[in-house]
Amino acid sequence: MLLLFLIALILCIGITIYYLLGLRQRYKYFDQRGISTPPYEFFYGHLKTLWNSASYHRQLESWTKEYGKIYGIYEGAVPTLVVSDPNFLQEVFIKQFSSFPGRKPTFGDFRSQSLFSAVGEKWHRFRHVINPAFSSAKLKMMCPLINECVRDTMEKLADHARDGTEFNIFLYYKQMTMDVICRCAFGLDTDLQNNPNNIYFKKLEEIFGRNVRSSGFFKLAKLMPQLANIIAKVLFSIINTKTFINKHVMPWISKKQLNEFPVVWLLNRLREVVDERQKTATSRVDVLQLMLEALNEEKTNDEMQDSSKTNYWLTREEIANNAFIFMLAGYQSTSTALAYATYELARHPKVLQKLQAEIDQLPFNDDDNFDEEMKKYSNYDVVARMPYMDMFISEVLRMYPISNSAIQRCASEDTVVQGIKIDKGNHQRIH
Repeated sequence: MLLLFLIALILCIGITIYYLLGLRQRYKYFDQRGISTPPYEFFYGHLKTLWNSASYHRQLESWTKEYGKIYGIYEGAVPTLVVSDPNFLQEVFIKQFSSFPGRKPTFGDFRSQSLFSAVGEKWHRFRHVINPAFSSAKLKMMCPLINECVRDTMEKLADHARDGTEFNIFLYYKQMTMDVICRCAFGLDTDLQNNPNNIYFKKLEEIFGRNVRSSGFFKLAKLMPQLANIIAKVLFSIINTKTFINKHVMPWISKKQLNEFPVVWLLNRLREVVDERQKTATSRVDVLQLMLEALNEEKTNDEMQDSSKTNYWLTREEIANNAFIFMLAGYQSTSTALAYATYELARHPKVLQKLQAEIDQLPFNDDDNFDEEMKKYSNYDVVARMPYMDMFISEVLRMYPISNSAIQRCASEDTVVQGIKIDKGNHQRIH
C-alpha cells in the first residue's frame, strides 16, 4: 500500500513539474516573436489585472495606448494578441479567413449547436440556412412588425413628455428590443411592453443581471479550460436530467417543478415554440420559419459527410439553440446601443438638431403621397437614405463598444499575419 502511495505521489509531482515547465515555455510566446506585452503574473497571466479593472475593454484600450496597436496578453497561460491595426485585421477577417474560421472556444462549445460557436462545415451550414432571413426583401416584410413595437414605445415617451415625469429609458429600450425579437424572430406576440412581468423578459433580465466575469466558474474556465470543460459536461448532464424529470415525472406527482437556470428555462421554452410552430401552418415571415423550412431530423451519417448536402438542413435542437443565440445577441446589445445613442444626443444638442433636420426632410409612411402598399415598407428604404444617421450610430458604437469580447478569432492552423507567426489554437482579439 505504501509503495502504491509513493508511486502515485511521484506521478503527481512529475505531472505538476511538467505542467509548470510547460507554462514557463508558454510565457515565452510573445518574447520569441518580438511582441511587447504588459507585466504579468505566473499562472494568472494578465487575468488578475483584467478581473480587477473597472472596465474590461478600457483596460485593453489603456494598454493599447502604452504598447501599440498590436501587443500580447496571457489569459492564464493562453497567449492572445490584442489588435487594432486595420491591415492586420483585414488579413485575419478577409484574406486569411479560412485560417481563422471561428472564435475562441468556451467551456460549453463542445456542443457547438449554434452559429456563434460552430466552426467549419457546420458554421457554413448554419450560415447558409439563416442568412436569407436578413435579406433586404425579408427585412422589408418585417418592417410592419418592427414599426408596431416602436410605436408602442413612442406612445409611452409621449406620455412622459406631457406629464413631465422622470423615467428609465433603458428599461423601455430593453422591452422594445425584446418585443421586436419575439415578433420578428419567433412569431410571438407577447405584448411585452404593456406587460413588464412577462416571463421571457424576466428570465433574460436574470441572465444579464449576473456578473458572469466575476463568477468562480468563469475564472476557472479562463485559468484551466480543460478542467472547466469536464465540469461543464457534468453540469449539462445534471441539467438534462432535471429537464427530463420536470417534463416526464413532476406532472405525475406535483404541480411544482424543479428550479431551472434562466438559460435552461428559455431554451426549453424555445424548444416548445419550435414544436408548436411545426404543428401549426403559418404564412408569417420570420427567422424561425426560415429555419423550420430547413428542418430535417433524419439525416444519415453519409449525408452529413457529403459536403454537397450539408448546407440545406438543421435539426430541431440546432433550431432551438440558434433561436436562443438570436435572443441573447439582439437583446442587450441593441438596447444598450440605443441607450448610449440617447445619452450622446442629450449631451450634444447640435448633433440632435442636425439629425432631426435629416429625418424631417425625408418622407416616412405617414406621408399622404404614399399609397397603402408603399407605407408598409417605406421606412426601410428611407432609413437607407440617412448618411448622417449612419455616421452618428457608427460613432456611438466606436465610443461604446457593445460586444468587444465577441470580436475575436482563433487560428485553426499555423499561419503568418503581417510577419507575425501565429500558432494553431492561439487567439487574436480586436480591442
